[in-house]
Amino acid sequence: MSTPEQQTVTKITKTKSWPRRGPNSPALTRKIEELSREMRLMSSFDALFSQAVAERVGMHATDIETMDLLNTLGPMTAGELAERTGLSSGATTRLIDRMERAGYVRRRPDEHDRRCVIVEPVDENLGEIGALFQPLADGLIELWSTFTDSELDVIIDFVRRNNALVAKINASMRACD
Repeated sequence: MSTPEQQTVTKITKTKSWPRRGPNSPALTRKIEELSREMRLMSSFDALFSQAVAERVGMHATDIETMDLLNTLGPMTAGELAERTGLSSGATTRLIDRMERAGYVRRRPDEHDRRCVIVEPVDENLGEIGALFQPLADGLIELWSTFTDSELDVIIDFVRRNNALVAKINASMRACD
């Protein structure tokens, strides 16, 4: 009996969307299963790491992930933050309130729309969180430096496309609520 993951991979690989290999290629099926397993493990380990960091600083894992969004994408309105996180407006307000009380974000008026508030990270208060992420950042830089430029281009393309796919599916799931 096959696992749900294997059943999904089998269904996917029997489509005509697989260029360069036959639709029932056992090698392709094995590679897809291996990639699926490794991606799921990566996702789980990332979530567990965020949870561990959150516990160390007395925050929620959602707060840590939101801080990462703000640090990566830059300041955004509360509405944009709600859209990116998939949280309701009330839950987003509570999240921002918690992070503001802890000193990790500040609210400032939107210069272009007085009805909106911009949420931005307070960089000078992120030291403890940054220190907890530093060993991971150092390890990743060391790992990434083992790849050639062309290999990194493939990895970057894959990650971008994966992020876009997950964001699209996440948004469509939220739209059905």
